[in-house]
Amino acid sequence: MKPGNRERVKTMRPLYLIDGYNVIFCLKKVFTEKDNISNGREKLTEMMLDYGAHNDAEVIIVFDGQNQSLKESVHKLSHSVKIVFTPARMTADSYIEKQTYQRRGEYRHIYVVTSDGPEQNQVLGSGAYRIAVEEFWRMVSQDKKIQRDFIQERGQQLKRREIGGEISQEVRDKLDKLRKSGKKI
Repeated sequence: MKPGNRERVKTMRPLYLIDGYNVIFCLKKVFTEKDNISNGREKLTEMMLDYGAHNDAEVIIVFDGQNQSLKESVHKLSHSVKIVFTPARMTADSYIEKQTYQRRGEYRHIYVVTSDGPEQNQVLGSGAYRIAVEEFWRMVSQDKKIQRDFIQERGQQLKRREIGGEISQEVRDKLDKLRKSGKKI
């Protein structure tokens, strides 16, 4: 690596820029109950908190702004996950495109999660990778399955063993009798 490049590469963690509403609307059955967008945002956020932590990745979920502010609203949820509401008159697409261009030297890989064709083409020009929503959903589901399998496997190996199950009935009876008598040992 050239000396000048060391300063530009800040981390090797991948960055996922997620077009939040695009994901929610592409996977309506997963994220929305009775067209409740707020619940969809919360569910997506919870899933990305888990995914980002488990995969040591930075995740930025971008939603189109909901107010007239000229400044983006950023909510840092953990060291891995942020939610961004774009400023007025800026779409999530344009915010993601701008971030992809500005941050291309900071990360080994930048992934943009959207099924919006023009946005996918635009970010490819900045050197980012595009992931269609359905493919990302498969990745997240597979990651969750790996976690469940690991927990189940470790649970079988680490079953709780209580001392009561290890001593004979005769010893248990003597200890119980001693406990009931109130004598000190």
